[in-house]
Amino acid sequence: MTIARPLILAICLTLLFGVGCAAQSLGDAQIPTAVPALAAAPPYWLQHREGWFWYRDPAPATPPPTENPRKKPLSDFQALQQGLEDLKRVAVMNPSDDNLMAYMRYQRMVMDKSQLFAERWQRLVWRAPDLDYGLNGRPTNAMAINVFDDQQRDRDAQTVRSLAATHGLIFVFRSDCPFCHRFAPILKRFEQDLGMTVLAISLDGATLPDFPDARPDNGLAARLKPSAVPALYLTAPARREIRPVGFGLMSMSDLLERIAALAGDAGANHPGGIQ
Repeated sequence: MTIARPLILAICLTLLFGVGCAAQSLGDAQIPTAVPALAAAPPYWLQHREGWFWYRDPAPATPPPTENPRKKPLSDFQALQQGLEDLKRVAVMNPSDDNLMAYMRYQRMVMDKSQLFAERWQRLVWRAPDLDYGLNGRPTNAMAINVFDDQQRDRDAQTVRSLAATHGLIFVFRSDCPFCHRFAPILKRFEQDLGMTVLAISLDGATLPDFPDARPDNGLAARLKPSAVPALYLTAPARREIRPVGFGLMSMSDLLERIAALAGDAGANHPGGIQ
């Protein structure tokens, strides 16, 4: 008790007046070794930044690492694909009712997601015309398709008429070929409408009603080596170039489209050409 009371008094005096006053008040009182450490602390008015009246900001917490927002959808998509493939393999190897039903239900869920994707895609295309292929390429609307095809045929016809000044067609046929008989009037009309000369060559020496002046083969067919008849070739006599247009029965629109496409590189030696 004799030590505790002077110790308490020393602590109080230290807090109020500092070390010097506490030492004078205690006199010869013995102070435990822990007291000098307390007495060495600065007075409370020098510690106004601490204690009850001072708030210290907590240390900043390290933010958790941010996850890539695309990572989860990618993993979910891979899991969706893998789940469908696993169920399919199980159903193939063991086509029980339960396995088939599980695969069919899972596939229906995947198809529903695909349908939702397609619907959202279409709605965005309505709002962004630059993403609508139907406005930049071949349209998908039935009425627009007719207009597009008419314009394309007019362009192809103009191209073929221009090409007719320097190019011609070689028609290889056989008189016993029913497809040749059906194709001959189409080709004759093409010649009359677009002005491109047709040279008809008969493999068996006979003619066709639409090409009564057909020539027998003098070795040209052997050089061309047609894999089927009727066979049609585009030729540029000035360059001694021959290129296949097609084999078998073709319509007027087929002829226009194919010859107009060949006209784009008619001035260059093409790997498919026959010199």
